[in-house]
Amino acid sequence: MLIFSLIISTFLSATSVIITEPIDGESYDGDWLTIRAIVENENQLPDSVHYALNGSLIAPVPRLNTDWPTYMQNYQNHGYSESPAPIDNTIFWTAPVTGTDHEFPTPVVVNGIVYYPSNYGSDSLYALNSATGELIWKYYTGYTDDAVTVDNGRLFTASDSLWCLDALSGERLWATALAGPEGGTPVVSGNKVYAALRVPYTRDTSVSCFDVATGTQIWSDTVSGRPACCMSLQNETLFLATYSPISASPLYALDANTGSVIWANEDSPSGYWDSSPVVVDSVIYICGFDGIARGIDSTTGTTLWAEGITAGVHYIAATPAYAYGELFFADQVSSFHCLDALTGIPVWSTPGVQHGSSGIADGIVFYGEGADRAYGRLVALSCESGDEIWSYQTGGTEIFSSPAITDGVVYIAGMDSNLYAFGTGLKYTYLNDLYAQVGLNELIVTSFDGGAVAADTISFTVTETGINLEPSQLLGLSASPNPFTAATSISFEIFESGLTSIAIFDLTGRTISVIQDQELLAGKHTIQWDGIDQNGNLVSAGLYLCRIESGGIVETTGMCLLR
Repeated sequence: MLIFSLIISTFLSATSVIITEPIDGESYDGDWLTIRAIVENENQLPDSVHYALNGSLIAPVPRLNTDWPTYMQNYQNHGYSESPAPIDNTIFWTAPVTGTDHEFPTPVVVNGIVYYPSNYGSDSLYALNSATGELIWKYYTGYTDDAVTVDNGRLFTASDSLWCLDALSGERLWATALAGPEGGTPVVSGNKVYAALRVPYTRDTSVSCFDVATGTQIWSDTVSGRPACCMSLQNETLFLATYSPISASPLYALDANTGSVIWANEDSPSGYWDSSPVVVDSVIYICGFDGIARGIDSTTGTTLWAEGITAGVHYIAATPAYAYGELFFADQVSSFHCLDALTGIPVWSTPGVQHGSSGIADGIVFYGEGADRAYGRLVALSCESGDEIWSYQTGGTEIFSSPAITDGVVYIAGMDSNLYAFGTGLKYTYLNDLYAQVGLNELIVTSFDGGAVAADTISFTVTETGINLEPSQLLGLSASPNPFTAATSISFEIFESGLTSIAIFDLTGRTISVIQDQELLAGKHTIQWDGIDQNGNLVSAGLYLCRIESGGIVETTGMCLLR
């Protein structure tokens, strides 16, 4: 320990480390905690980050990947990042790669590269260094209205064709004219990529599935209504919203393996214009052209709740972003809204208008604002209260683009010829589980980079063994034994017979396994989880979250797996 401390105090560097969890000086009534640290290293990844607890041997802390690889960050369109967020309007860099009208696409950020398809500037796709904004490559693709998708080294963009490029070099791999710019951002799953195309001279949409390696069409189906937003994907079901001012324009659920329609919801007259379906567990959230936000059952297409946002006035174009059990979006009339996702009941609203969508990180919601093409602002609001934290007015008109947040930087396109990056530098997140001892604990997190070292030290107290969790109140959700080594019994009680879903998540929100998703009778139930994920693999030791949803009630508890 003495040598370790000497190393820390000897080297000086521009690297900095801040431990954000556990909190310095805090007391905890559970001994299984989360360790989270934010590392700055002159915009370069450090060689490694390690921790030492109470003088023990150092252990590695893995980096949390906060990349933004597609529209709204994932194929469920949540618009949420685990990244830290900039706390003021400091500009990190700008790049002159946008136009001065209708710059709608979201920047996509993967492996230190920002991808942006300028749709009213040069009609070119740009790849830029995320730390400097310097050009890496560009490729002329034609008009593009939505973000690209980067998956497994390939980049997919729907412009005058569906293009597949090498993400590192920009080399064209294949293209097909069976998809176009009005079909939204391509969706990738395994060896398949999904895209849509407005059928010429009709008000219909052709949805197609292609082989990611060759571009060969696997299937195609045609549905009524024009494509005007991005698809989402969950559990091998595609969700597509359509728009038409004079005919039925449903929200569709399509079988991702065949393209066949599972259900169609026509509750919104004229359908959905630029608002894409957001899928959280078994609920879709979407804003209609009729000025109403809706929660829709993803398995049946039944509308669960509807909340009027712009009474008597159409046009909600924004896709709602989802985080913390709430929805965040603005209308195109006067207000930015926060709704309770379970009920649709308003939580708060504040003045603001929006055409694009929002991005959320670190308790802050970011969105591009503008009214009557008079000005364009990037606005940062508190997710809790709606209070403005900071804003920046660009030199152009409205901001149509949606933000991407990764590694402490917010990227968004302005309509003043500039792509903006806001922040003070790249901030990398490192995350792991931490098993502490009862009593006082000292934690040191250290960043190593070519011999240079930076560290942060905190102290915290653990008062008892077990897991620090809020008890379940309504369904009596519990796990025993907890902690466990091989298997645990999950117990709960439901009061009405109906569909009950139980899923296991890790601390980043990634689904580990869905262990129950079927109709259950009212009464007490017990189900086993043996620490195996949905692919049949044993999961590693750590803290996991068990989430139950039944009869409109959602509850979560934690489980500690020891190996």
